[in-house]
Amino acid sequence: MRKLKKYKPTKFKAKDSVYNETLADYAVNFIECLCHTKGTWAGKPFELIDWQEQIIRDLFGTIKPNGYRQFNTAYIEIPKKMGKQVSLNTLIPIPDGYTTMGDIKVGDTVFDERGHECQVVAKSNIDYQEKAYRIIFKDGEVIDAGANHQWAGQWTYGKKKNCTMTTNELFHLPKDGNSYRFRIPIAKSIQTDSKELLIEPYLMGYWLGNGNAVKPEITIKTEDIAGVLKNIVGYYDISSTWLNVGDSIVVNIPALRPILLHSFHEKKIPIEYLRASHGQRLRLLQGLMDSDGCVNGLKGQAIYTSTEKMLSESVSELLWSLGIKNAISEAESTQRVDWNLKSSECGRISTGETLYYVKFTAFEDTRICGLTRKQKNSTKRNPRTRSHFRYIDRIIPIKNRGMQCIQVDSPSHQYLIGKSYLPTHNSELAAAVALLLTCGDGEERAEVYGCAADRQQATIVFDVAADMVRMCPALNKRVKILASQKRIIFQPTNSFYQVLSAEAYSKHGFNIHGVVFDELHTQPNRKLFDVMTKGSGDARTQPLYFLITTAGTDTNSICFETHQKALDIIEGRKKDATFYPVIYGAKESDDWTDPKVWKKANPSLGITVGIDKVKAACESAKQNPAEENSFRQLRLNQWVKQAIRWMPMDKWDACSFKVDEEMLKGRVCYGGLDLSSTTDITAFVLVFPPLDEEDKFCVLPFFWIPEDTLDLRVKRDHVPYDLWEKQGFVQTTEGNVVHYGYIETFIENLGKKFNIREIAFDRWGAVQMVQNLENMGFTVVPFGQGFKDMSPPTKELMKLTLEKRLAHSGHPVLRWNMDNIFIRTDPAGNIKADKEKSTEKIDGAIAAIMALDRTIRCGNDNGASVYDDRGLFVI
Repeated sequence: MRKLKKYKPTKFKAKDSVYNETLADYAVNFIECLCHTKGTWAGKPFELIDWQEQIIRDLFGTIKPNGYRQFNTAYIEIPKKMGKQVSLNTLIPIPDGYTTMGDIKVGDTVFDERGHECQVVAKSNIDYQEKAYRIIFKDGEVIDAGANHQWAGQWTYGKKKNCTMTTNELFHLPKDGNSYRFRIPIAKSIQTDSKELLIEPYLMGYWLGNGNAVKPEITIKTEDIAGVLKNIVGYYDISSTWLNVGDSIVVNIPALRPILLHSFHEKKIPIEYLRASHGQRLRLLQGLMDSDGCVNGLKGQAIYTSTEKMLSESVSELLWSLGIKNAISEAESTQRVDWNLKSSECGRISTGETLYYVKFTAFEDTRICGLTRKQKNSTKRNPRTRSHFRYIDRIIPIKNRGMQCIQVDSPSHQYLIGKSYLPTHNSELAAAVALLLTCGDGEERAEVYGCAADRQQATIVFDVAADMVRMCPALNKRVKILASQKRIIFQPTNSFYQVLSAEAYSKHGFNIHGVVFDELHTQPNRKLFDVMTKGSGDARTQPLYFLITTAGTDTNSICFETHQKALDIIEGRKKDATFYPVIYGAKESDDWTDPKVWKKANPSLGITVGIDKVKAACESAKQNPAEENSFRQLRLNQWVKQAIRWMPMDKWDACSFKVDEEMLKGRVCYGGLDLSSTTDITAFVLVFPPLDEEDKFCVLPFFWIPEDTLDLRVKRDHVPYDLWEKQGFVQTTEGNVVHYGYIETFIENLGKKFNIREIAFDRWGAVQMVQNLENMGFTVVPFGQGFKDMSPPTKELMKLTLEKRLAHSGHPVLRWNMDNIFIRTDPAGNIKADKEKSTEKIDGAIAAIMALDRTIRCGNDNGASVYDDRGLFVI
């Protein structure tokens, strides 16, 4: 067992507590009997590095006079290591289609394994050194990945168990017949919003299968006429029908004209349909299956058949987007020699075409067919069947032609890659502490819980602990692992370690000896935290709540609340002898580009984290301001407003030129009004166009909040509204809601002082105030919040800021709003501020953008129209 060379008891040790070296040595020795479970360290002894050993000795060696541990809560905040690499040409699904690993940028939106949207918060530099492999799946998907890329899946040899393995580990696994003894769960259906589509999805699907590519017609079998028309007539008019050759009819639907093609070979599912809502995509599948699909009675095997390869591949992609495993096969297309004879009585000849079969399993709980005669052959769902997993066919070493990795802000840190939506990729210290509390703390019937944000993350946490047990002979013979229940039982004391997810917050009645929260900042709310930490361990003599996390972005979260308490204790503002705080991170005032700051923030630098990678990430962040916040959060462990900062605040601060209201009297200006809700902050911003080329765009903001909720907001939001109110940067209105009448009168008085030409407003909730302002004589202009309206002035705001052509007096509330902005981008490169994704208030920024738009469009114009002088030209 190693010992810290210069160990000093923590400065938070109480005066009457003592350091018990024997107990500390025991805890360190227990952990170092375990093994690492992931990456290049897998299978090697868990040798604590200095900062880890300091924590373990402080927690388990600091003892009160009664013989029990002094600390019952430990908060550990430390930077995160980066993810694992895949090739630059790897496809990554995004809400508008696909991008590649080489092209994806920080701030882009991708999908996690649950199908939920998440953001890219960091991206590594290109690596050409790591050993690379090509993974070929049995369903045809091919992924090129680095040797250390991690795959979350299930070990299938003997008793199945969940685990995480690297590509290199998978390569050396023995094969079970034709497959590797490892399988990967199918990702869930991607969760996207409903789209305005050119053609209703069912009709689109049916037309793709049984439609005329050059005429607005579909063909329907006689037996299916009623069922198909039932799905169409409610949406479209049918101009005519007539009998076709054989047992079918042709139906003319004029609404199909906009999607007609030059040839049926061009048929495929448009990308906007593949990114439509789950319900819309299911309707599309029903149309496809009703036209060219069938469901066999044998185990519900469904088959979609087509002679068009592009269409078949897009159907396969549709199925993957719905979380349905499938595979494509092909065969030669043949037809009867004589149609007058039965199929069994005549021979068959080749048509010269290839048939493509998209095969999958139809389950009763998912209606994949609109026609009852086809859907009735579906089967009951069994979550343990092969239909819910991906299997690896081959792994081949290849040359590394360039690889990168990204970091995403999903709870599990996984994201989807490939056209088949493959899921790809915390802390071993947290798992080691959990096992120590369960198996090595001498507590009878100890209840120890590992808490995660969701079930997927909970599985990862459990797998690490379970693998540690399996790799330790002394524990393996004394511990029973119940993988299906996510429970580990230490039989000598009948103690257990149980993993819970945030969905379990309603379960009470715990008698806790230990709780481990891994990545506390990912908890969706405080409910699970409160259940596990408030009084649940009162019956135990020395419970321990071990909280380990990276800095987050949500300053309204339970993690930030705990971070603030830890910081207050560290800096001496608060005292709590039972709380042990450790925060490794850079201060806001530190130079984030200084390697000395990197080392201060990350005690593992040079040991498990390469300084070359941090240096490369820093250089990238210097070149791209959008990456600065992710570097600060993930590499330096700083709490930032959000993972992706849009406005470079040093450039914004450089525009803090004084704006003199008296000098602006009588000047032309334009207003932007963002009302938000009656209980929230309301913003009104005036922008004054420059008088000449030397002048600047002057910005004059005003803010209001309800007076009765001021103190509550200060405590809840950790925002100094009270100080801003005293300084005159925020005004309060009487009561617990914003008084719109007061604001209307205020704006009316501003109109007497300045020449307010127009007021742009967000349509939401502003009807009455707009009418009142119009009655006062103001010209009020509705302003859309979509990309079309918001993008030009948002881009112009950035341009004016970078050119120092803006003046805003350094108004602190407006600065706070600008620092909170999260930007969303559409496929055409248009941008807009996203209120939902921005972690805090951006009302003033939105109002400023709207006012700037009207200012740029109208300027110092006297309001006269060119038509007043010359009239209308008639062409």
